[in-house]
Amino acid sequence: MQREYSQGFVVKHRNKWRAIVNWQDENGKQRRLTKSTGIRCYPDKVSDDTGAVTPDNRGKASAEIFLRSWRDELVEAERERVRLEEASSDSTFAEYAELYIQHKEIAKNVRPVTLKGYRSYLGKIIGTPLGDTPLRDLSPKAIASWEHDLSSEGIGGTSLSHIHVFAKQVCTYARRMGDISSNPFDLVDAPKRKKKPINSLPGTEVAKLNEALRGFGPSPLAIGIRIALSTGMRQGEICALRWSDIDLDSKTIRVNHSLSRDSGKYRLCEPKTEGSLRTIPCGDILMGNLIDRKKAMALEREEFGLPWDDSLFVIGSAVNGKWYSPQVLGHEWHALARSINLIGTQGIPPRFHDLRHTFATLAISSSSGNLDVKTVSAILGHSNAAMTLNVYADALEDSKKSGMEVMDQILSR
Repeated sequence: MQREYSQGFVVKHRNKWRAIVNWQDENGKQRRLTKSTGIRCYPDKVSDDTGAVTPDNRGKASAEIFLRSWRDELVEAERERVRLEEASSDSTFAEYAELYIQHKEIAKNVRPVTLKGYRSYLGKIIGTPLGDTPLRDLSPKAIASWEHDLSSEGIGGTSLSHIHVFAKQVCTYARRMGDISSNPFDLVDAPKRKKKPINSLPGTEVAKLNEALRGFGPSPLAIGIRIALSTGMRQGEICALRWSDIDLDSKTIRVNHSLSRDSGKYRLCEPKTEGSLRTIPCGDILMGNLIDRKKAMALEREEFGLPWDDSLFVIGSAVNGKWYSPQVLGHEWHALARSINLIGTQGIPPRFHDLRHTFATLAISSSSGNLDVKTVSAILGHSNAAMTLNVYADALEDSKKSGMEVMDQILSR
């Protein structure tokens, strides 16, 4: 059954216009979809004398244009959903996996780089006995045989694990759509991923880095490094950070965007997971660094006769507002790390992403015990604490040992 959407309307919600579209489900029950337009609205004016209300419709016309565009997207997505549903009934597993990717492209709920990965995994399914098997005839035995063949071709544990997860997602989607009654991947053990050791910076190397940064002032590179070390934010998140995301009074940073590469170009997008949308509390030292950066950018804008703009990127250009790409930040970090001979815990020079690992490792293994794993997980933007435990198991083990040593000291008094 195809959904029929109403023409919709816009209402004021807090300080933004909100678009609303109604539709009716298969049981005849009215349902509602809402979406913020991002367009500012203003409160209606009320006469002190008569109490008469004069509507303030500034921004409404733009909001209604947004509404029409959004409704058109909903209608087109619904048509495509029905088409995919009709096409999926007798599909092979490879064909259904293609339909799943198309569904994700329409839904726009995964990043372009993720879709690129999906298509790569699909390439390992097309033309194989598993890929040619009708979806409804898929069996755990066929899946295990296919994964054994991939392993024999030299595909490593990590890559094989990613392919397995994708294929399982396809079947999970098929079950949710009612095209299969159960997921055969539930009965197949996932390939073991080879765990890579974390190459974080030990305390002595962090001290060396801090000393080197003193000579850089509030430069984009120095501020980017300090944010990474103090918050564990990802490289793309740091580059996408605007001054409107930083509250200097409450000492917090809101992470709601990231710079992601798509077809060779960087694009501003939402972070990789829902958990990545977060607010991070910051210490006084980082806040002081950010204040210095803001003052330097404001001064540079004054020299060009430009007023301050909170939409500027924190480590971007103060004049033209252009962002600092993760690639440039990575290159500059590599040059700095090499110039001061930084070495990580694995005996090799650290990548910029290893600053995130450094924050997490130091936070978890801190003898003060102020940050538990759940808190660190939330700060990092992990989907759950189990992921943090898995990635930083060694640091947690060190934390346990430190804790027991503290207990020994207490009991020996």
